[in-house]
Amino acid sequence: MSRYHSLALTLLLTSCGQFMTRDQIAMKNAQVDEMPVNANATVPVTLPKNISIKSLTSDEVSRQISSTTKPIFDHIHDLDLDYKQKHFDFWIGYFSKKEKERFIRHARNGAKYRSVINQILTSHGLPTDLFYVGLIESGYNTHIRSHASAVGPWQFIKGTATRYGLRVDSQVDERSHIIKATEAAASYFKDLYNIFGSWELALCAYNAGEYRIINAIRKGNTRDYKELVKKKLIPKETIFYIPKVAAARELYEDSKKYGLSLPSRIDSPFEKVKSVKVSSSFDLYKKAKELNVSLSTFKALNPDLRQRWVKVSKRKGQVVFVPTSKHTDFSALKDIDVVRVSSSDSKVKKKVYRVKRGDNLITISKRLGVDVNTLKKINGISGSKIYVGQKLKVHKKAREVASNNATTYRVRPGDNLYHISRMFKLSITELKKMNSLRSSKLYVGQQLLVKAQTSKYRVRRGDNLTKISKKFGVTVGEIKKVNDLDSNIVYSGQVLTILRDEG
Repeated sequence: MSRYHSLALTLLLTSCGQFMTRDQIAMKNAQVDEMPVNANATVPVTLPKNISIKSLTSDEVSRQISSTTKPIFDHIHDLDLDYKQKHFDFWIGYFSKKEKERFIRHARNGAKYRSVINQILTSHGLPTDLFYVGLIESGYNTHIRSHASAVGPWQFIKGTATRYGLRVDSQVDERSHIIKATEAAASYFKDLYNIFGSWELALCAYNAGEYRIINAIRKGNTRDYKELVKKKLIPKETIFYIPKVAAARELYEDSKKYGLSLPSRIDSPFEKVKSVKVSSSFDLYKKAKELNVSLSTFKALNPDLRQRWVKVSKRKGQVVFVPTSKHTDFSALKDIDVVRVSSSDSKVKKKVYRVKRGDNLITISKRLGVDVNTLKKINGISGSKIYVGQKLKVHKKAREVASNNATTYRVRPGDNLYHISRMFKLSITELKKMNSLRSSKLYVGQQLLVKAQTSKYRVRRGDNLTKISKKFGVTVGEIKKVNDLDSNIVYSGQVLTILRDEG
C-alpha cells in the first residue's frame, strides 16, 4: 500500500465514523515506508453508500480510494478560501503598513517568477493563486533557509523534497531551483487536495504537516475548517495561514488600492530554457563550455548545482537547463529524454590521462604532444599544481594541430571572429572550421584553437611587457591576449607565447 493510500485510509476510516486507536494507526502505518513527520497530505474521502469498508480487502480499499480521490478543481484560476474577516484584515494592515517595504521586495521577487510558476501550475490543472503560497513562504528568495532547515521558494524540508523527487545533498539542492521545486510543489498540492478535499485543509497541511491536520480532524470529528478553528484544534500559526495567503493575493492583485507600487511582470531567463539530462558526472565549468553556454548563464539557470564537481547517478541522471530562443514548454518537463553529453559523445573527442606519482605538467605535455599552456587551458588549471589520480583531458584536434604550431585562445570581452582571425593571420572560414563553429557567435571565456607561427619566450629578471613587445615587434595587447593575461604583470621564469610573422 502506498504512503498516499495509507493517509487516505486513515481519513476514510475517520469519515465512516470508525476511529482507530493509536496502536491500530501505528500498525497500519508500519505497513508503509516511513514518512517524515512534517510531510503533507490528508482529506475527506468517503465510500459509496452501498459499499461497506468491513467487506473490503486492503487492496480493494486502495483501489476504491484511488477512484474516489481524483483531482477536481472547480476554480482553476483562483482559490475560493473561507476564513475570518478579522484575520484577513490583520494581514492586510501588516503587509501594507508595518512590513510594507518587505512585502514590496518580496512581490518584486515574485514578479520575476510568476509567469513560470503560473504555467507550471496550469500544466498540472492547479489554481494559479497557489503562487501566493510561495510568496508568503519565502518571498521568492530561492536560496532562503528557515530555522527548521526548510529551503527554497516553497520551503521544503529534506524529507518532503526527496519524497517528491528532488535531489538534496552536498553537491545538488534542487529545492532552490524555481522550475524543479515548483514541479514538486505542484505534485504535493495535488496530493493534499486529493486527500483533504478542500483548499483550506490542504494549505493547513502544507503549513503544519498532514498528520497534524489528520489528528485535528479525528479529535474534532469534523472536516470543516471553520469548526476546527473554532475548537482550536489547529495551531494558531496555521489558523492565520489561510487569511495570510488571501491577504497577499489581495494586495498583489489590487496594489494601487493600498498605495503599493508593484511591477506587474519582470522577464525571467527561465521563460526561455530547455532541459538536458546529463548521464555522467561532470565539472560545472567544463559542462558549460561543452553545452556552448557562458559560465555565468549556466550558473544562473542551474542554481541548484552547489559544487563545481557534480556526481551523477547513471540510473537517474541530472537535469540541467540551458537557454533557447523558444519559450519553455513546461508541460513537457515531466518527460525529459536522456541526452548523453558526456565527453565521449562530444564532437571533439578527448584523450584522458590520469596523473601518476612523479608527474608534472612538463612531462605530461611532452607525453601527450601538446604544450603546457594548452594543457592548462583545456583543463582549467591556473597554476602548475596537479595531484596524483587527477584526470587530464586533451582534445584530439588539439594534439593534431599542436604539431602545426597551434595554440589556444580564450575569447575576451569585445572579441569577434574578425578581430581574432586578423590577430592570428587566419581567415574567418579557417577559424570556424578549426573549431567546428556553425555560426559567428562567440561567448566570453570560450576556448578557440588557432593555428599560428609562434615562439616561446621565458621571462628574465628585469623584463616587462613593453620591453618584450619591442624585442619581438608585437604590441603589448597582442601578448596579453595570446597569453590570456589580465594585467601587465609578468614574473621571472614565466613562459610567454609570442606571435611571429610566417616569413
